[in-house]
Amino acid sequence: MLALKTSCEREEVVQTLCEMGLDQIARWIMVLPEDRWESMFLSTWPTLAKKCGYNR
Repeated sequence: MLALKTSCEREEVVQTLCEMGLDQIARWIMVLPEDRWESMFLSTWPTLAKKCGYNR
């Protein structure tokens, strides 16, 4: 269940980034390891993560 939730959240973040015209960042998110994409996204792009609705 947790893996499914994380995958859905990643897809939602990627979709939001694409809607914002940030396809390069969305592709970067998709190639990050499943177990590290969240922490890497939040540490690298904290303001963007909030705009995507991802506030962990």
